[in-house]
Amino acid sequence: MAGWIITITVIVIGVAGIVMANFRMGKIRKDGRPNQVPWGMVMVFCVLAIFMAVVHGINLAGFETGPEHSLLGRFGR
Repeated sequence: MAGWIITITVIVIGVAGIVMANFRMGKIRKDGRPNQVPWGMVMVFCVLAIFMAVVHGINLAGFETGPEHSLLGRFGR
């Protein structure tokens, strides 16, 4: 059960991170200087974390993922 709680928490935090980064990226700073944090890259890392959490959730649901369970087998052999 703890695996599901952690997975869902990572997904929620990732979505919140995307929303915050999107808001910050479109906003101009008060002093007119460029942003010190690359908010576009923050959004990319949040999407990566969400993707990994979804794959982890699929594994928790009982479906096996990975190259050895793909249609083509490991390395397409």
